Amino acid sequence: MNNNMTNKLTILAGLAIASATLIPAFNQATQAQAPPVQSSNCVYLREVTTGKSVIRKVVATANTNANVDFAVPSGIPFRSYIAEFLPENNARFRVAVNFRFADNTTSNAITRDLNPARRFFLYNVQLVSSTGQIPFQVNTNVVGQRNTAYSVAVLACQ
Repeated sequence: MNNNMTNKLTILAGLAIASATLIPAFNQATQAQAPPVQSSNCVYLREVTTGKSVIRKVVATANTNANVDFAVPSGIPFRSYIAEFLPENNARFRVAVNFRFADNTTSNAITRDLNPARRFFLYNVQLVSSTGQIPFQVNTNVVGQRNTAYSVAVLACQ
C-alpha cells in the first residue's frame, strides 16, 4: 500500500473515532441495553413500537413515514425535554416536535426548517410544555427529500 493510501485510511479511521466520541448517545442506542443517560436527571425515551431510544429513518415517497412517537414514563415529574436530530445528508428537512397529553390534546413545541441541514451535525433543543402538563407521548415529525436519512431521539429531564 502506498503512503498516500495509508494516510487516507488513517484520516478515515480518525473521523470514525471522532464521530463516535462527539455523539455517543446515538452510537450507544443501537446496543441492547438500558437507555443511555445524558446527565443525572435526563433519560432517553423509548419509541412506542420498537422500544428503541434512537430511531433511524430514510425519508419515503411523499414523506409517509414522517412520525416517530416516544413514550413518556408515567409517575415521573419531568420538567423539560431535549429533542435530538442527526441528519445523514446535507439536505433540507423540516423538524417538528409535538407533545400529546392524556386529555387528547396536543401542543406543538417547536417546528424548524433546516435548509440545508449539515450532515452528521447533532441538532438539539430543550423544550418545555407550554400548558404545564406532562405529556404521555412526544412526537417527532420530520419531512425531507426522498431517500435522505436521519436519526431522532428525545430525552426527558427532571
